[in-house]
Amino acid sequence: MKQQSDYRVGVGATSILMILVVLALAALSLLSLSSARNNENLAQRNLSMTLSYYQAAAEAQRTLAAMDTLVVENRAQTQDADGWNALFAAHGLETVTVTKGGTFSFSLDAGEERALVVEGTLTPNALPRYTLTRHELVNQSAETEYTLDLLIP
Repeated sequence: MKQQSDYRVGVGATSILMILVVLALAALSLLSLSSARNNENLAQRNLSMTLSYYQAAAEAQRTLAAMDTLVVENRAQTQDADGWNALFAAHGLETVTVTKGGTFSFSLDAGEERALVVEGTLTPNALPRYTLTRHELVNQSAETEYTLDLLIP
């Protein structure tokens, strides 16, 4: 009698292989879902930050236009920094400050702990009536100082 030495794969081995494949696909799908959620959150934050910046930039342009109008109307009466500050404050531009050297500055909230800082030189009797020297988005987050308590022998 001849012995049969054929190796046969049973149903159990293919079932285990299929279970492992399904588990691997489930793990990959969860990773893909997590990545998609993170990308959506990042896109929403980017949209929010971009909208906030452009709203602040538009407000800066409106402030500069209001300043220009006030400078044109009052350049003969107002000559010093205190006069300009009082004039701007009286017309709703409290955030604009003018120094004795003729430089002005103001800051607008741009969301996400950022501010749009605008600075320039005010020249009421010449053209252009003001020159921008700074139009910058800066981070306002408070820096915290972390100290480490070290054991000194």
